Amino acid sequence: MSAAGIGNATAGALAADVLKNAFTNNNNKPATKGDILALSQKIERYQRVLNIALGANGELPYFDMVTKKIVYFKNTLPLKNPKF
Repeated sequence: MSAAGIGNATAGALAADVLKNAFTNNNNKPATKGDILALSQKIERYQRVLNIALGANGELPYFDMVTKKIVYFKNTLPLKNPKF
């Protein structure tokens, strides 16, 4: 083992990582702990309420754990945080 060999191996590994990151789509990169935590918080924010009737336009009732209010959404939960 020589210093030149170690330097060449380091440069090769660095170049491979740069190329891999440059050509990998964001959708194909692995999720981080922060991504998973944000997703779990979003899922846990709205809890479906089963003992309240549907809204006037057929919206489903949910309890918002952040604002502590009942909110109504059409069939699915919103992807972005609504402004109340």
